[in-house]
Amino acid sequence: MTRRASYYIRWNGGALGLVVAGDTMTIRGENMTLYFEPRSVIVEGGYTYKRNVEDRNRRTVFIGFADELKPLSPPRVDIVGRNYVGNFEVIYTDLEFEHYLTVITPASFLYDYFVITSRDLMLYMQAKRKVYFEEEPYDKIIIYIA
Repeated sequence: MTRRASYYIRWNGGALGLVVAGDTMTIRGENMTLYFEPRSVIVEGGYTYKRNVEDRNRRTVFIGFADELKPLSPPRVDIVGRNYVGNFEVIYTDLEFEHYLTVITPASFLYDYFVITSRDLMLYMQAKRKVYFEEEPYDKIIIYIA
């Protein structure tokens, strides 16, 4: 039986829905849903660009959102600041001019952590990882990591 936990994390005057079921995390805003699995990431809700940047030790994948990530209007906010949700460490940062959600993934994931801003998703991993994209142009993108 897979354990499932649902939370709302503060985001830009509202909240994002966060669901952890087993080793999968889903983050949902009003206009977008992001799925994080050990070997893949799915972005549904529109994107404008993808970029894969590699240096000697690190690989970073950037996905630009078509529209700003909009918050939900939940009945409550469960997470503010830093907390653990299942095996994920979740950190919300508000710099007044931008909001960041940093999630450190479990050791079983092929990427180390990811950062969500109001306009971008950034995945960080070791440079030796290979990245493949499956696209439904400008509507949905799946990032596979090997």
